[in-house]
Amino acid sequence: MKPLYKRSLLVAVRNLLQRIPFKPVDINCLHFLEYTGIPHLGTALPRTNCAVRRASLKDLPGMTECQRTPEVFLKRFEMKDHCAVAIIESRIVGYEWFCEKPSHLEERYAYKIEIPPDAIYAYDAFILPEHRLSGIWVRFKTTYLRKLMETLSKRKIIAMIDRGNYLSMNTHLRFGFRPIRTVFVCKLFGKSFFINRNAHNNKFPFSFRASFADALGRAEQKESWPSKSATC
Repeated sequence: MKPLYKRSLLVAVRNLLQRIPFKPVDINCLHFLEYTGIPHLGTALPRTNCAVRRASLKDLPGMTECQRTPEVFLKRFEMKDHCAVAIIESRIVGYEWFCEKPSHLEERYAYKIEIPPDAIYAYDAFILPEHRLSGIWVRFKTTYLRKLMETLSKRKIIAMIDRGNYLSMNTHLRFGFRPIRTVFVCKLFGKSFFINRNAHNNKFPFSFRASFADALGRAEQKESWPSKSATC
């Protein structure tokens, strides 16, 4: 029971801090992972009739129905980041963003994410709850991102997941992502402080992995996860 306690303590404390008005203090752990190579075409296709394509400004209303952050989406379009959307019966049910620049500024903590020249950063994947675990997240990687990486001559994918998002972490690890580093964040009255620790032998500096069954259980309980982690 001790490892499970360690896994959940930071998440519990962070959820408690989020309830304080104006949120003067925030703590988090950002786990960075890397996938080497271009995702294989046709791996675990969606179990729903889903179309995945590149997003444009015309898709802003549909994306906003998924997450009500139109200003954030508009800024990303203006920055020329790439976005894929998943569509079922003419409705946008999910999206994922990709950055090909040398660096990306994480929006909540102003953490500068360095992106290697041969890599692309995949971030803020969101799928409506009723369509999760249906293969849409995999489709983002094996169709849209695969073509984008071939076009841009990229050979790696970088991703970031908040501590506590067990479902997303298990999905990434099962897909083939491997840990590269962990960043502990403390945000105090708007200013962020960071501690970086590199992974060793494809392992995080501390135990994180939860069973896939445990991840499904937490998803069904609608555990509060930070919105910027991938929600698969």
